[in-house]
Amino acid sequence: MNIWLQLLLTTLSWAATFHVSKHIVASMPPLAAAIWRFAIAALFLLPLTTRREGWSAGPLLRNAVPLLVMGGVGILGFQVGMFYGLKTSSAANAALISGFNPALTMALSALVERKRIQSLQWAGLLLGIAGLAIVVSNGRWQNLLNLSFGRGDLWLLGGTTAWAIYSVVLKRHVRGLGLLQTTTSAILIGMLAMIAVAVLWAPGNLLWPAPSLWLSLLFIGVIGTGFAYIWWNTAVSKLGAARASTFMNLVPVFTIAIGILLGEAASPAQFAGAALVIGGVILAVR
Repeated sequence: MNIWLQLLLTTLSWAATFHVSKHIVASMPPLAAAIWRFAIAALFLLPLTTRREGWSAGPLLRNAVPLLVMGGVGILGFQVGMFYGLKTSSAANAALISGFNPALTMALSALVERKRIQSLQWAGLLLGIAGLAIVVSNGRWQNLLNLSFGRGDLWLLGGTTAWAIYSVVLKRHVRGLGLLQTTTSAILIGMLAMIAVAVLWAPGNLLWPAPSLWLSLLFIGVIGTGFAYIWWNTAVSKLGAARASTFMNLVPVFTIAIGILLGEAASPAQFAGAALVIGGVILAVR
């Protein structure tokens, strides 16, 4: 599959996951939903990896530290940061802070790999952030000025930083290990880390989902996590963390687009902001 199509499908599936998750968290705690999301993804990926790549003990042991960082910091950190952040912050703040993920990833990647960030990449980043600000504020700058930032936003920033670390570690430090083994191992570690957090601090999150939630959980587990993480890891491996991360700005755009298909209203300002985000992605990947 074309690498750009994989990135588009990844961001589209994550946008759909936001809408589906709204239905899930109305009936169960967010951490419980996250545990089941990654548990289903692991159950889907384990036989797939075993059949297509098998398991290589030597490469797995040599990559143990990067995999632990990807699962224990990247996946767990992102989920916990978003979970605790949204408890006290707003969706608008979350969207704006997540919009800084490409900049964080690009800066971290440049620092680790000792590469200079190109002018077109800077232009694409700034254009994407401007477009995201328009989308979030609905074109009214007063809405941005009225935003307040608190402890929840620090959690969100931590989650965004954790995802940047995930992508940079994947590109820079994972060596000699198959893509499916890498993806499945990171997801397993992330899932076990979430279960550990639940056992130690939130045992009420270890519960069995209602039958009405299984179809939604299967979607976010198989499509929004299993396939999406394979596509994302493939893109990061081939393009680098910096270029792939610019596509993260498309998640809010696709979220709005799906909302329109579901009957939600969108303003001309949001369409203009979406156009700026798409232009920023095109500039950055050049």
